Amino acid sequence: MRKLTLIAALIVLLTALAACGGPVAKLVEADNGTAVDLKTGETFTISLEGNPTTGYSWEVSSIDPALVELVGEPDYKSDSNLIGAGGMFTFTFKAVAAGSAPITLVYHKPWEEDVLPLKEFMVTVIVK
Repeated sequence: MRKLTLIAALIVLLTALAACGGPVAKLVEADNGTAVDLKTGETFTISLEGNPTTGYSWEVSSIDPALVELVGEPDYKSDSNLIGAGGMFTFTFKAVAAGSAPITLVYHKPWEEDVLPLKEFMVTVIVK
């Protein structure tokens, strides 16, 4: 009987943790060109490899702020403590209203004008 109570409590705890508002989708470079379905209020992340020591960084190029908002600043974590090592840029977004629109991120040197980005990442966000 005690085992059943413990199992039931564990199930309730895991269900509560799953509903705690973590990102519902975690997109990476392989998801470029795809779509993500969300409900209003849900968050998702886009994580892309980069190396700011080369002068390049990922930036949001286009977004519909009436549909999706960037939550805070992008996060960067290096893959190692070595000088010049690359790492991962992570952007967190929140769906704020129903609709559909693309989000585009570009990997470029922000100070360079009239130069095409080295890479581009696009995902279509569908909010219901």
